[in-house]
Amino acid sequence: MRVRITAAALVVLAACSGQNGGYSGTVQTESIAVGSQVGGRVVEVDVAAGSRVHRGSIVLRLDPAILQAQYDQAEAQARQAADHLTELQNGNVASDVERAEAQSGAAQAQYQQTVAQSAPQSAAGAATVSDAEAGLSLAESNVKRARSLAATGDVSKQVLDQAESQYAVAQARLSAAKSSYAALSQAQLPGQQATARQNAAAQSAAAQTVAEGPRPEVISQARAAADGARAAAARAKTQLLEATIVSTADGVVESFDLHPGDLLQPNQPAAVIDTFADPFVYVYASQKDLARFANGAKMRVVSDSDIGTFDGVVETHDRSAQFTPQNVETADQRAELVYGVKVRIHDPEHKLLSGTTVTVYPQ
Repeated sequence: MRVRITAAALVVLAACSGQNGGYSGTVQTESIAVGSQVGGRVVEVDVAAGSRVHRGSIVLRLDPAILQAQYDQAEAQARQAADHLTELQNGNVASDVERAEAQSGAAQAQYQQTVAQSAPQSAAGAATVSDAEAGLSLAESNVKRARSLAATGDVSKQVLDQAESQYAVAQARLSAAKSSYAALSQAQLPGQQATARQNAAAQSAAAQTVAEGPRPEVISQARAAADGARAAAARAKTQLLEATIVSTADGVVESFDLHPGDLLQPNQPAAVIDTFADPFVYVYASQKDLARFANGAKMRVVSDSDIGTFDGVVETHDRSAQFTPQNVETADQRAELVYGVKVRIHDPEHKLLSGTTVTVYPQ
């Protein structure tokens, strides 16, 4: 609650001014400033300066589109996190376990098939090498015989050239067969087996995890995520509610200057509202008169504007003395040490206006 204090509020007549024993002071009212923590563009105005409002009355509305979208997103994420937590807490259903076990069995069968297929492939590769070696041996015998006969002139050069060519082809065939067999034995087959073995192991571990259900730490993490999502959704809802600015007390709008289309910054006051709380006045009493102003002491408050006489009560007073304010009338009074006294004025009809002067009389 904001207290409006002006320089005129300190204008007093200290300690028994004249023979009537009155203490002069300026009426002060209490007011509140209302606004929004989020800010935004004004789309609706429901009050004006001088309007009377009640607690909860709408002062203005800000465009809620962005805040509504943020709230909807946060709500969706909170529901998703909650569903995930429930799923983990309930454990895996029988169908999930059966599916995981079936996948593990299929991976194991694939591994065994890969191992079984490796032997024939390896045997076939070895047979290819053996055939190539036999072919090379035959081609080598043929070329030797052709060379011998060609030296005596018993065969033509064409026959020799043909034998030489077949020998070269046989050599190349053997080399290719050996290379293919080496690749099959050293890289391809072991790699296929290793991949199949790793997949089978991974599927087996997955099936075991599904059968055992989520670990406690996984559920704990999911619970923390769900709590965080709920908190984010609650915060988004609070921000959405901030798009509607309401009065937090009964009173009268003192100052207001916003129109549709204006931008209101976060935490910026949108309106100042004079509340219907009883006003108060500060007076200053000297040490010798302080006993008359004990907390709870009843006072008679007379309006200098002839509005009427009101009941008052001392609400509090200073715990330490101060020099009389410089705007007190006489130099003698300014030399005195005085204590500030706050007097609450009972004004149920709100007749007293802020800034008007009153005289307080101890009873």
